[in-house]
Amino acid sequence: MPQLALGTAQFGLDYGITNASGQVAPSTARELLQQAQRVGVAFIDTAQAYGNAEQVLGEALPRPNPFRVISKLPAQAADQPFDAACEARWQQALEATLERLQLPQLEGLLLHAAGDLARPDGAHLLEWLRAVRQRGQVCRIGVSIYSAADLEHLPLADLQLVQLPCSLYDQRLIADGTVQTLRSRGIAVHARSLYVQGLLVTPPERWPEGAAPALRRHHEQLHGWAQSHGWSLVQLALAWARRQPWMEAAVLGVTTAAELDELCSAWRGPDPWHGQQSEAWAWPAGQDLDPRQWG
Repeated sequence: MPQLALGTAQFGLDYGITNASGQVAPSTARELLQQAQRVGVAFIDTAQAYGNAEQVLGEALPRPNPFRVISKLPAQAADQPFDAACEARWQQALEATLERLQLPQLEGLLLHAAGDLARPDGAHLLEWLRAVRQRGQVCRIGVSIYSAADLEHLPLADLQLVQLPCSLYDQRLIADGTVQTLRSRGIAVHARSLYVQGLLVTPPERWPEGAAPALRRHHEQLHGWAQSHGWSLVQLALAWARRQPWMEAAVLGVTTAAELDELCSAWRGPDPWHGQQSEAWAWPAGQDLDPRQWG
């Protein structure tokens, strides 16, 4: 069964299309991390681009740190050639991350833009990533992707971890074989957007106006099915994730202790999908599920 990873975008940003409470207060972040430790959350997922999330984490993490922490290097400027000066800047950024987190080592360092490795001069970035792993500052290196196309021309033999979007609604990377390709190469897969930034677990009458009308109708059908069978949307979303044998970790963000309690209860609870065809709920229009396409 996959392990749980606590996503921390909300620790540094007002993140999520259905997030009504805004950025998590530092005191709440500390409580959530203590609670996450008690319930056995294995990973913490963060990024240099998540506002001050790394700083908040460094001040709030229990000591000794019980979590395997993953962070991400921001996308690089397209007009900036990769050279020795870049390597010095990347190293400085990594060391700043470790200092903010107050950790000697990261479990993983991902590239927020996988295409940075596919650039003609991407070999410089790859060599630096190899070096920080050899020095023991990072255990695993990898990329964060949105689609199968993001993996084209990448040195997969050098990667140990890929983070990708996947959910009950977004099963594209399972159907097109991407997940199987990664696992066959021994690359661990972490799934994010399991709630589709909260849309999947929000009743349709509370959806924002900008959502695709067809997707809204699809969600109304799921919501009605859940109600008729006595399940919550959170139970449906998490039980689906729990059934995925290829998934090393499920990355999920919360803003309150109550949300984390609900998450853990659903994660360990009964399986609504036993005997059901969850594949039938996959949504074919990927652009409707891509936050980059939302207004």
